[in-house]
Amino acid sequence: MLYRLFILLLLFQPIFVFAKDSSNLSLNDTIVTPLYNFDSDNQLTSQYSEETVYKLQNEYSNQIENGDTLMAIKTLSRLGNIYSNHASYSLAYQQFWNVLLLADKIKDLRTIARSHEQIAWLYSFFERENEAISYFQSSLKIKKELLKQGKIPKHSLSANYYGLATLFREGGNAPKSKAYLDSCFMIHYSGGENISAIEYLLAEESYYQMNQNHTQQALQKMHAIEPYFLKNEPAYLVILYSFMGDAYQKQGLSKKSEQYYNLSIKISESSKGHMNYIPRVHQKLSNLYLSMGDYKNAYQKLRESKILNEQLFDSRSENNRPLFEISDEFRKEKEAQSQLIQQQRLAQLEQEDKIWFLQKMLFSGTMIFIFIIVFFYVRHLNTKHQTERSLAKTNQELENRKNKELFELKNKELAISALQLIEKDELFIQLKNNLTNTPTPPSDLEVRKIFKSISNSNAQNWKQFEARFVSVNESFFKNLNATYPNITAGEKKLCALLKLNFSSKDIAKLLGISNDSVHTLRYRLRKKMNLDRSDNLFKHLESLG
Repeated sequence: MLYRLFILLLLFQPIFVFAKDSSNLSLNDTIVTPLYNFDSDNQLTSQYSEETVYKLQNEYSNQIENGDTLMAIKTLSRLGNIYSNHASYSLAYQQFWNVLLLADKIKDLRTIARSHEQIAWLYSFFERENEAISYFQSSLKIKKELLKQGKIPKHSLSANYYGLATLFREGGNAPKSKAYLDSCFMIHYSGGENISAIEYLLAEESYYQMNQNHTQQALQKMHAIEPYFLKNEPAYLVILYSFMGDAYQKQGLSKKSEQYYNLSIKISESSKGHMNYIPRVHQKLSNLYLSMGDYKNAYQKLRESKILNEQLFDSRSENNRPLFEISDEFRKEKEAQSQLIQQQRLAQLEQEDKIWFLQKMLFSGTMIFIFIIVFFYVRHLNTKHQTERSLAKTNQELENRKNKELFELKNKELAISALQLIEKDELFIQLKNNLTNTPTPPSDLEVRKIFKSISNSNAQNWKQFEARFVSVNESFFKNLNATYPNITAGEKKLCALLKLNFSSKDIAKLLGISNDSVHTLRYRLRKKMNLDRSDNLFKHLESLG
């Protein structure tokens, strides 16, 4: 009897914490929660509420009527957890079997695995070890297959390992118990998201250490994890304080042991949770009083333990009488009904499969036809776009070629114009010489007028040439001024003539200076432009526009 009480305490609280995958699991995974009630905000609470149970029952009926199987599974799981936490095992057993039948109907393997796990706990409370181990192992087998498929994280296996560890420990098989507990630690330390708090494992490990005669080390560990439960899970102190009472009793500190046993009972009574553990603690207090020679209190605690044990675990009690007899029949009947429904649905499903196949073929054909149309339309647009782009490129090349030819033609006209200026200047010079050397020269006033007219004509000709050059080579002068802002007007004239590829001799005639002066101007220009001797001045000017 003590064995099943101890299992009931240890496992129903932490086991679901280890199995919880709050963010990675589907809606059905919410069935693996601590055995608590749910308030109106769907938050966990440790208090039993008939109003909440009634609300959940109504929700389940509505969900079944609306065909919402997933939510129905979630609601049944909540009811099962509430009944289990408050020792209504028959009702819990029925809820979990209903969950299993619904999950099997929709082939939800994760929910099936968790239902097997919950049913295993109920079997273990009543010392049906073979059935408990069988359901734990079947749940573990399903989970391992889901783990291979990447549908659940590795730490989902912790719940099963933890349950088997406790089951084998209470059965006296310490090596197997320690092996499964070590598996829990390995999974925890492997990391990942939503790893459960290690304090639950440490509590179990400390109890194991105490039974291995490492009592002081176990007590230090229990006191170290106590603040965590005070802050995050006060109800679990029912278990932890019972462990600490065992440890102090083992050290011979009877008063300390009595203090922690009474704290465990007090927390259980105030929270209305872990009522299944109260008989266990009363039994421990009875043994403690007996060792202290307080036979009156020892008898009283033993009597209270016996009464509570019968209420919670005796198959003749009102709560548990139908648990394995009626509930097993209930399960068999439900399974038979489920099989009958499946057979009735088989023909309909086959017909629906045929219709679905035809619909799928029609849909596939339609999609292929649409794909072909879209493919050819896109290809047509692509071809059209490429043709337009190619045509635009060709037009651009023709326009560039046309502009280049026009530019070269105008520069040739400029060169011809410059050459004509040179010839005209030479004619003026010859006329000037003739007038100077004539036997009967004209008067000085007339000569000055002729010379002035020739000079004005030369200046006017150069201005016309410069205007025409700028109109043709507008970007050249713009880039030249931007790159070399300190260049003089005379050097600009030299740059224009050099760009037209005039020789030094022609440049000298146009500017009215000597060849040496032209070379000097070229040298100064190269120096201002920071050109090396190896740099070609003509090509550099060409690069400016």
